[in-house]
Amino acid sequence: MGCAVCTCSAELTVRIDPTLIHAVVLAGGHSRRMGADKAHLPHPETGQPLLERQVELVKQVAKGACFVSARTQQVLPPLPADVIRVEDDGSAGPLAGIVAAGAAARGGSLLIVPVDLPFLTVAVLRLLVEACPTVDHGGFALSLRGPEPLVSLVPGKLHSALQNALDRGELGLAKLFLSSLADTMRPVAVAETRPFHNWNRPTDI
Repeated sequence: MGCAVCTCSAELTVRIDPTLIHAVVLAGGHSRRMGADKAHLPHPETGQPLLERQVELVKQVAKGACFVSARTQQVLPPLPADVIRVEDDGSAGPLAGIVAAGAAARGGSLLIVPVDLPFLTVAVLRLLVEACPTVDHGGFALSLRGPEPLVSLVPGKLHSALQNALDRGELGLAKLFLSSLADTMRPVAVAETRPFHNWNRPTDI
C-alpha cells in the first residue's frame, strides 16, 4: 500500500515528543487535474509556494514536529531544516501519507492539513485543537458543505487503526471518521466554507 516511512536528516535534530501535537502537510498528490505540482503553486496573497505557506500555518498551532508527506522522488520547494519529510509511493491517497507521518510521530497526536487549501486559517486550526482538549479524542472540521476530513486532529491511539484501514484498502477518511472511528473522531463545526476552498484544477485559482 505504499506506507513505508522515509525521513530526512531533520529527524536527527528534531525531538519527537509524543506528548505534543505534531502536524503533517499532505503534499504527495499527483495533481493530475491541476497539471502542475500544487506544492509549488504561488499563494494568492504572499506569492510563496503553497507548501511553504502551509508549513508556516501549522507551525503556529502544532508545537511538536512538522512533517511533510510526499511521493517517493517528488521534488518539493525548499523546506526549513526542522521539517521532516515522510514518503509513500503515491498509490493510496492521503491516508498513506497520514499513516507514514503517524508512524514518525511515535504516538503523538497529529494535526492534518492538505497543501491545496490556500485560504485555511490559524483560527480554524485552533478551533479544531481547542475542541479536542484531551489526547483521547480527535476531531475533523465540519463546514457548511459537509465533513472536511483532511483538516483534522488524529490522536496517537488511532495510528494503528489507520494503518489497519490502509492495509485493508479502506482509504476514505470521511467514511472512517463517521463510522468505525466515530467514538474518537468528533465533528467540529466551522461556520464558513472559504477556508476549505481547494485548488484541484486551474479554474479553481
